[in-house]
Amino acid sequence: MSRLTHLFEFKKKVSDEFRNMLSPESKAKAEGDHHSRRKPRPCGMTIHTGVGCSYICTYCYIYDMGFAARPKPYPLKPEEIVYALTLNPYIIPERTLAAYGSVTEPFLPETTGRALVYMRDIYRWLGLPAQVSTKAILEEEILRGIAAGDPKTSILVTAVTLSDRRIEPRAPDPAERIRSAGEASRRGFKVSLFMRPIIHGITDVEAEKILRLAADSGIKSAVLGSLRVTERILRNLGRCGVNIEEIKRRLAKPLSGSRQIEVRSADLKRRIKRIAEDLGFSVFRAACEANVYAHGRRCSICNMGPCNINGRLELVENNDIKDLFEYLNVRYRDVNVAENVIKVTLRGKGDDERLKYIISAATYRRVVLDHLV
Repeated sequence: MSRLTHLFEFKKKVSDEFRNMLSPESKAKAEGDHHSRRKPRPCGMTIHTGVGCSYICTYCYIYDMGFAARPKPYPLKPEEIVYALTLNPYIIPERTLAAYGSVTEPFLPETTGRALVYMRDIYRWLGLPAQVSTKAILEEEILRGIAAGDPKTSILVTAVTLSDRRIEPRAPDPAERIRSAGEASRRGFKVSLFMRPIIHGITDVEAEKILRLAADSGIKSAVLGSLRVTERILRNLGRCGVNIEEIKRRLAKPLSGSRQIEVRSADLKRRIKRIAEDLGFSVFRAACEANVYAHGRRCSICNMGPCNINGRLELVENNDIKDLFEYLNVRYRDVNVAENVIKVTLRGKGDDERLKYIISAATYRRVVLDHLV
């Protein structure tokens, strides 16, 4: 059995172990949950540790998605979330990136316990490279909890303004966030400054001040990200004095109710990137790139890649892919593994999207699929 096939067999054994351990009610909850079937995003598999957030940041889109300002822990027990992930056909142990903190603040009083246990148990059973994004002060309890799971967890600490508290009215003080993140970085945690979203007229104006504080605090890397707006978010930003006419000019598409529209910000990112690099930061283009670097991996899943070309690239031979195809009952005609790309000719139609994803995630290589005609 090849190393690649072993990963899938290991996942099956974990799934069987939890299936035998859980009650019928717990199994039904996990099997019906979206974590059991949802395709990972480019940033990885977003794992919900809670729903809703009390910070009510003006730029946050979760309220347009129907989530409330009264947070609560995610309803699955830790053993149920692990089981759900073992059922997901896209998840590969040790390979699929895990992203915590997408529809809540993971370290609210209501969500911290659940988040830390999820992170610990998912890493224990599946070894998914972890990343968590937060606006919390990284206190000792949180850092101990993170260390109990993936020791290389990529920690993203958000800061988009130091001066305008109207933007994040209930979140912890951003300067204190940065200082606590710097202390964690000095202790060996893999922390990045998360400058997302870049708000025109706010974040770009304060960028140097934010970055200098982060550098002085001990943070070594930064992730830059664009703003996405809905009609509600734009109104909220306008009430805070943001130049919404400039944001409207930068919209990638016309606004449409609660639909999230990206605000073009390539020029702002370039300007902030130059400032950051002059201060000695490593600058990542996306959150997932920070995760990839934190774990010494590489990734070729999306068009932005390959990310971290200096990362470990395991030897993969044609027979490794063929062995995996036999295990997955994939009909193929030809397999050709090169240094950075795998080309496959398939027989018949199948779930190309899933197959392409899992091969790329498992091998860290770009995948080209063709069909025998």
